[in-house]
Parts: sequence; structure tokens; C-alpha cells
Amino acid sequence: LSVAAGEAHVLNICIAPEYQGRGLGRTLLRSLVRVAKARRVDRVFLEVRPSNPGAIQLYESEGFNEIGRRPRYYPARQGREDALVMALEMLPEEQGGVAPRLV
Repeated sequence: LSVAAGEAHVLNICIAPEYQGRGLGRTLLRSLVRVAKARRVDRVFLEVRPSNPGAIQLYESEGFNEIGRRPRYYPARQGREDALVMALEMLPEEQGGVAPRLV
């Protein structure tokens, strides 16, 4: 996790194939988001390969949304593969602040 200028960027989450499907990726992601919250960031970004539906599903289930693409970002067997750019917006109460009251 890299944190700067009010933003966090998840650099890598890797789970060995024999341990996938046990919730370890979700646990790691949630831990990184907790660190980001403690640093009072406004949003958390990450990139993921479109060819990785399991990771995309995990990120979406944790509140990340696709906000763009980085063309030819990853090396691939057939040249290069785009990256989906995803972001999680932190709400004020998630940053340790006080949520606005609705009247």
C-alpha cells in the first residue's frame, strides 16, 4: 500500500494458488483499507487485469468501482493487457470524522 496526498494505492495482493478461495485475499484487502482509513485518505485506488474475474468480483464486493482503464498496462502472452482502474471512496465517518447530520 502506498499512501500520499490523501490517496492510497494498493500495489499488490498475491495469494498462492493452493491457498486461493479461503478468504485470504479479502482479509488482506480489508487490512489494507483499514490502514488507509487510519491515514485518513479520501480514496483507495488499484489496478486489476480484466482477465482476472475473481479479483474483480472481490474488489466490487468490497465497494470498489471501475473508474477507468490503463491501456497496455500489464505484460501478457499476446503482447500487453489493459488494466481496470478501480477506486473506493472513503466516507467522512470512515476517515474518523463525523458524518453530516440530515435534517
